[in-house]
Amino acid sequence: MKIIVAVLITTCVLAPAAARSGEIRLVSDKQLCDNAPPLQKAAALNVSKAKNKNLVSVTAELNCAYTPGKTELREWRNAATIAIATVSPSGLATACMCQHQMKYEITGLYEGTKTIYYVQDGTALGHVSAP
Repeated sequence: MKIIVAVLITTCVLAPAAARSGEIRLVSDKQLCDNAPPLQKAAALNVSKAKNKNLVSVTAELNCAYTPGKTELREWRNAATIAIATVSPSGLATACMCQHQMKYEITGLYEGTKTIYYVQDGTALGHVSAP
């Protein structure tokens, strides 16, 4: 009986939190390549808030043949992580790197979020304070 009650309480408490998780989408991806100044860090992040949306701008290097692929938003306590996997549409890789300026729109971000991290292909490249 105690196990059933514990499962019910856990389900009632955790289910609403899962329903409130934020959503992310890639709004734009601009290749800067030769026109870009060298990055002073692995990735440069900026964030701004407009109504119920957070707009995150990320400048990072990708292999010249690659583009941003699947994007996930992971939230845990007071942190959110933008995790992307890069993909090569041609299936090839090159020996050069090209800066990309990517803009993401996050809706429904947990209000207590203090830091937004950026992870590309499994490596954390930067973070920014949430607005």
